[in-house]
Amino acid sequence: MDADLVFSIKNSDHNKIYVVRDNKILFRLKIKEPDKDKYDSYDGELDIMMDGIKNHPFDNLYFQKDNHKEKFEKSIYKVSWHGFSYNQNGNIKMPVINLKNQKNQKDSGIRHKGKIKNDKLFPFPICSLYIPKNFFDNSIKFQKIQNGIPKENIINVKKDVFSRIDFFILPTNYSVNDFFMTSASLLYLISDNTLFSREYHGEVRKLKVYHPYKSLKIIDHDILYRIIENEETFLPELDNTYSLFIHNPNNSFDVLYNRLTTIDEDRYSLRDEHDKELERIRNKKQLERIRNKDKSND
Repeated sequence: MDADLVFSIKNSDHNKIYVVRDNKILFRLKIKEPDKDKYDSYDGELDIMMDGIKNHPFDNLYFQKDNHKEKFEKSIYKVSWHGFSYNQNGNIKMPVINLKNQKNQKDSGIRHKGKIKNDKLFPFPICSLYIPKNFFDNSIKFQKIQNGIPKENIINVKKDVFSRIDFFILPTNYSVNDFFMTSASLLYLISDNTLFSREYHGEVRKLKVYHPYKSLKIIDHDILYRIIENEETFLPELDNTYSLFIHNPNNSFDVLYNRLTTIDEDRYSLRDEHDKELERIRNKKQLERIRNKDKSND
């Protein structure tokens, strides 16, 4: 077997998600906790690594800024998205997104304010992966998915279909079921990604067809994803390309929750309602912990 086509899972704790088509790995998303020995202290929960096809760059890579999207002109092969700030040798550094070249060297770094923390019941929109119907570059040596990788860590996409996969990560202590009991969940279900962009003023641009969310769990984090197939997106320049769009962690929460919404004839603040729902869920979990502790003492 060609050594280039073998993907080793040695030393893997299965903290990766694999996007696969026809047994070929098109994308890997790995999440891990920050290295406690590397920093004096840190505030936040996750490192997120995004690896494209080996030795093949993304056709396009965009990052959503506050009021516009930015395209990176250089070839990018990997991205590391750090959802925490840290103190190192007395220097405070904000979260950063590192864009890497073929040699896994940092090409660019973007500071941001997005910390994945469990003070919000909020599925953080991380990235959207665009996958063309077909790859016509015969020089690509795709890595193959191996036996031993849990099936629940594998996202299969259809052959000969243009697909976009949207990824969202929940902080610890909150489940997908917790989120879908909140008022904001309906907006996720009916809206495209314009919902998370200040550029579009949090516009609720409905998808043409309902695309259900699915979920999986990696190291105590519930991850939501949805696959959108054969549908024009709000970034037509990325349609039917192999591209990565990184969402803006600075303002996605504010864009979504700083709005008035209506139930029947009553208008209320979605942020205020979210805070109430968050408090109810916290109280419920605290009560469950007390009950479980009492049972263990019996």
